[in-house]
Amino acid sequence: MALEEIFTRILEDARQEAENIIAQALKEKSNILQEIEKEADLLREEIISRAHSEGEFIYRKELAAKKLKAQKDILQAKKSQLDTCFQEAQETLFNLDPALYRNLIRNMLSQIQIKEEAEIIFSKSGISPEYIHKINPHLKLSFADNIQGGFIVKTKELVIDNSWVSILASLRQNLEPQAAQILFKE
Repeated sequence: MALEEIFTRILEDARQEAENIIAQALKEKSNILQEIEKEADLLREEIISRAHSEGEFIYRKELAAKKLKAQKDILQAKKSQLDTCFQEAQETLFNLDPALYRNLIRNMLSQIQIKEEAEIIFSKSGISPEYIHKINPHLKLSFADNIQGGFIVKTKELVIDNSWVSILASLRQNLEPQAAQILFKE
């Protein structure tokens, strides 16, 4: 299963949940706006009796602030859903089937051209020195607790961080607009 298929599946699941959250937020927004309009109408009539022009200004200002707050709440709910989606993608990567994980690692390493001695650092012990040696004999295997999936390759002059956290962080900038479009079709 490709990384994009995993993201697509997770995004579709998250889209359903996002629709529920957004529907609730829109309902709350409608209630807030109705309540605001009631409060604003009462406030406006009281102010109009004192000064018509001053009353209209305060009414519009108050209404705009409440609408802005409602929009801010909806944006926060959407951001929270996107964060959840990317967290679920990260958890899926952390819990890959061992055979799929080794295959993915092999594919990733085959794209890196290393012709000198280098250290490759993993977090999972499911990777053996022999397996790495078959892929690239220049790589020396080691393990570290601070890597959560994926690997880091270190040469004398270069560090290649292909840990899942690093990959997702770099992909998130490009994928977030697409994920938002899928989750929040409007």
